[in-house]
Amino acid sequence: MFTSSTWYRLLGVRPDETRTVWLFFLHNFLLGIGTILVYVAANVILLENNPERNLPLAYGTAALAMMAAGRVYTYFEHHLVLQKLAGRVLVAVVVLAGVLGALVLLGHSVAAAVAIMAGYRVIYLLTNLEFWGVSAVVFDVRQSKRLFGLISAGDMPAKALGAGLAIIIHAHTDLLYLLLTAFAAYGAALLVVKATLRSHDVEARPVGRRQRVAGTSVWQRWFGNNQLVLSICLSLTAIAAVTTGVEYSFFVNVKHKFHDQTLVMRYVGGVLALTYLLAMLFKVGLAQVTLDRLGIRRMLLTLPGTVLAGLLAFGALSWLGAGESTLLIYFCGLYLGLEVLRRAVFDPVFLVLFQPLAPPERLQAHTLAKGYYEPLGMGLAGLLLFFTASHEAIAEWLPFVWMALFMAGALFFLARTYGHYLAELQHSLSQRFSLTEELRTELPTEPMAAVTQAPTDLAEAQELTKLLTDKKRRAAATSRLLVLGPAAVPALVAALQPGTPEPLARRSASVAGQLRLPEGRRALVALAQQPHPTRREVALRALRGFAPVAADAPIFQGLVEDELRLAQRLLHGLAPLGIASELARALDYELDRIEQRIFGLLQQLYPPQLIVDAQRGVAHAARERQANALEILDNLIPRPWYQGLQALLDVSPAAEKAQVFDQLLGPLATTTALPAYIIQQGEVTFSDWTVAVALRQHMPTLGQLPDWLPYFTSPNALLQESALTAINHLATSQHTIYNEALRLLPALPQLLMSHHAAAAHLPAQARVGLLRHTALFAETPENVLSSIVPIMQEVTFPAGHQIFAKGDLGASLYIVYEGEVGIFNGPQLLTTFRQGDFFGELALLDAEPRSATAVAQSAVRAFRLDQDDFYDVMEERGEVLRNILRVLCQRLRRQNEA
Repeated sequence: MFTSSTWYRLLGVRPDETRTVWLFFLHNFLLGIGTILVYVAANVILLENNPERNLPLAYGTAALAMMAAGRVYTYFEHHLVLQKLAGRVLVAVVVLAGVLGALVLLGHSVAAAVAIMAGYRVIYLLTNLEFWGVSAVVFDVRQSKRLFGLISAGDMPAKALGAGLAIIIHAHTDLLYLLLTAFAAYGAALLVVKATLRSHDVEARPVGRRQRVAGTSVWQRWFGNNQLVLSICLSLTAIAAVTTGVEYSFFVNVKHKFHDQTLVMRYVGGVLALTYLLAMLFKVGLAQVTLDRLGIRRMLLTLPGTVLAGLLAFGALSWLGAGESTLLIYFCGLYLGLEVLRRAVFDPVFLVLFQPLAPPERLQAHTLAKGYYEPLGMGLAGLLLFFTASHEAIAEWLPFVWMALFMAGALFFLARTYGHYLAELQHSLSQRFSLTEELRTELPTEPMAAVTQAPTDLAEAQELTKLLTDKKRRAAATSRLLVLGPAAVPALVAALQPGTPEPLARRSASVAGQLRLPEGRRALVALAQQPHPTRREVALRALRGFAPVAADAPIFQGLVEDELRLAQRLLHGLAPLGIASELARALDYELDRIEQRIFGLLQQLYPPQLIVDAQRGVAHAARERQANALEILDNLIPRPWYQGLQALLDVSPAAEKAQVFDQLLGPLATTTALPAYIIQQGEVTFSDWTVAVALRQHMPTLGQLPDWLPYFTSPNALLQESALTAINHLATSQHTIYNEALRLLPALPQLLMSHHAAAAHLPAQARVGLLRHTALFAETPENVLSSIVPIMQEVTFPAGHQIFAKGDLGASLYIVYEGEVGIFNGPQLLTTFRQGDFFGELALLDAEPRSATAVAQSAVRAFRLDQDDFYDVMEERGEVLRNILRVLCQRLRRQNEA
């Protein structure tokens, strides 16, 4: 059974968007009723009196009126906030509808009909600018792609209804009732827009972005140095001219076929009703799916390409000598196809093109395109049609010549528009004050090793590589290796092989990345292919200094696929877990790491700066920057990769994400329980905390015991403790499994005794918990905190002991576990720290003298973190440094406020 939530999901509407979508749909529905009724009234009068001459005259007059209205709207757009502007526009529309009613009541001339048509076009323009102006600010670029087709479908049933009325009402005396109904519809739309403004923050705020390079041509300066706006406006001018020409040809040929006014209006009304119904069905049901399948570029080119083919088909029909009935069917099909494609396919996508612009620039560009260049296209068409109507010899074929030329121009400009759209997306994500490009230009054009001609000394390079793990000598060793250049590469490559210690591999990769030599790059690519996630991250970090190499693309493409399959496996395991469970938190961290690695791999496949900007954008707090970043990725990387990455970034439940991955990659191949899989893979794939959680929560079977054996003797204290704690529980609950473990590992009883003897010291898991409840690390995941545990040194102080004195050189931070520590400035007690508090944190960032004295107020048990050790952790785990800076900034703000 389909529920409302199911329908919303099928339509691409998220729960928090439901009310907004309904408001905009209703708003557009009411505007559509009012607009189509005015349109019907104008056409009823115009088609009565020589439409061949009067329609072009109406088009030209309407174009001038629209340009004037667009100019007035532009003025108020710069002087009024959007909320007031939207309300006043609808008030003006209500008043204008009343004026048109008076014209219908009092005027029966062609001039009155032309004035009514011009009034309709002005109303259409103002309602369009108002509706899409509010929509462009409320929705970001990603929402616009999903929802613009849906909310813009609101006017389709209204216009179909109006077209139906055109079939029924065709007497001049009944038109006043249509305009009175339009008057009421616009009044209701005013109430709806007020409700929308009350429930949404509708404001076009300026956004700080990098300044565009000033254009040299008059065209560029006219369009604000924005190639996107230029190409949009020129393509819209061409499409408006063709649309006007096709509409004219359709109306005139219908008038020639059916001389009776009643039959004319029935035929026109029927075609319009069918057009709007088809457009509505496509917008609601297929617009989003089609956009996802085809993408923006193909959707943009569908309208001009199809209509150009239709215009060229007229030449074939003329050559074949088609009769009047055949031509009427042709004109009907051409008009219907153009209107359906324009309203259902082109308009929603066309409006998305403005979304990467900053909100004020977005509104100005939309007003320029709709308020000046679209009327310009209509006016040009009216002028050309008026000219050809006076020359019967060319009136039949010349309009199709210039319409085909205009549509070819639209095809050209729209093909360029897509590239400008991507460039604008990148510009919207670039930092306001960025030195990246300047720094790149300062890099030497030749490899660093080419600068010096140091002799090859492999033995020296090998010794220096070993010193990279020596805290006191690593800086000098790094500098010397960079001087050796190519001579250092063999030693560095050897240090990057599987089996080398993690710190050595990490620092060797960093040096290889700084050398930027082909041999070093090949070694880093090989390091990235190792299954260990930390090594892959190290390699990708070092590869940032290298440009992508096409020959390596298959390698990195395969690694992206591997990461996506791992994400699929974790999401299936995460789906049945509660949000607050320990394993769920650990898996969330692992998925974040997968996301970061995918971005690192993409930097080796696509322009690195684009990927870096996109990665920065998706992590940004501003919703619009996130949307622009996702849009760049959607138009850059393969669609399945984008859908997988978007699922990882989305806030939807894990079960829904898993379904997305199943659709992309196929059903999950393995049925092994996730904890067992984590234990089987171990630290090769997961962080030690995730493995430790799996060990504590999983009950092994007899067949799984061999996977557990390495953990009982692991040098990692956290993993060994977790494995021994779990197997100790089996001693009382699962005798068969426990006895099998004893058989496989005879030393197990001795390990358990050692584990119990060490209970006097705080175990590794409890140390992670202590760090987690410390304000300095409260926002840091346990997976990261577990890397701090090995450098936590347990210390005790008796009551009255001075831990450090004011003026001492600081090099350690302390975290209190038991007891109280007083902080003194001379005899004055400044504050007292208790369990979970920390002090001396500034020493982690510099080695300046202590600013106060710390004294144990009672027996104290604490943990000390030394600066040198902590620097190593911060180098490996950037989250630690970010959280420290965040806490210090909060303290600084509080002090400033005080």
